[in-house]
Amino acid sequence: MHDSDQPAPHAGGAGSPGSGGVDADAVGRVVEKIDEVAAWLTRHVFLERYRPGADRALVERLLAERAACAADRARLVDADSRELARIEALYDAKLAESTGQ
Repeated sequence: MHDSDQPAPHAGGAGSPGSGGVDADAVGRVVEKIDEVAAWLTRHVFLERYRPGADRALVERLLAERAACAADRARLVDADSRELARIEALYDAKLAESTGQ
């Protein structure tokens, strides 16, 4: 799934200049994880904003985390395999936290 307000990452195949051996399937997998976390955050921002007695600080924190998702997604364009693995591990942890697993 592609979030139209974020640039689509374009990684070269293994052996492409600057690719660091990163393949498009690996990038796509990480994009999906980032998008899933961003969607979770967006839902929670909406729910919190319209909840009676909404916590403005929580909304701001969730929005900041959503912005970090966009920054990480954009970072994938130039990520080498080590950076891609780091970002994937980060989003695996965020997904586990958001789903309670």
